[in-house]
Amino acid sequence: MVITENKYPVTVADRLALGEHEQRFWGSFEDFVELLNETEYPIEYHENIIIAMSIASDLHEQIVANLLYAFGVIFIRNKNFKRYGSNRHVYLEAVPAAYSPDMSIVKGTPDVFEYSKGKTANKNPWLVVEVLSKSTRQIDLGQKLPNYKQCDSLQYIIFAEQDRCLVTVYSRIENTSRWSSTDYNALDQSFEIDGHNIALEDIYAGIEFSK
Repeated sequence: MVITENKYPVTVADRLALGEHEQRFWGSFEDFVELLNETEYPIEYHENIIIAMSIASDLHEQIVANLLYAFGVIFIRNKNFKRYGSNRHVYLEAVPAAYSPDMSIVKGTPDVFEYSKGKTANKNPWLVVEVLSKSTRQIDLGQKLPNYKQCDSLQYIIFAEQDRCLVTVYSRIENTSRWSSTDYNALDQSFEIDGHNIALEDIYAGIEFSK
């Protein structure tokens, strides 16, 4: 992982000039908030590091769309669950960190953190989903996962592999800070979220993995 002290890119063109993979810059939380008000592309924050997000692949976006649909079928008419895409940040106050999971769900009323006027994030996610690729797996599992586990409101953390059929579901052990995890690796398998089944064949519908 390379962290640079170059000037933060602001425009999409400047960001694209750095390449397709995510870029990391040293910066304070105040720098992050200032850039959040200026940048034309998604950014995250992690312990004095500002992250210029990678350019999502077509495969990644197909899987994200499938996930949003699969969870939407379950929760769309339940007003107690609010679903969000990656444009909605999750703010982890204890770290601190500001992540943009590929999907998140808040149960009940969102607890909102305000970076600045008109720029807000949710502090109380109930579920988060990240789609893993070769370029993001190490960071998502090595850095984001431990920080997500510190969020008291979170009950489910889901990682879906982009390049193969594999979903890992982390579930909080009730009323503890401990977690269990289960892998699912076949299209005919499904996992349960709040009493509802999510099928892997729905998550990977239309997806063709490279040999």
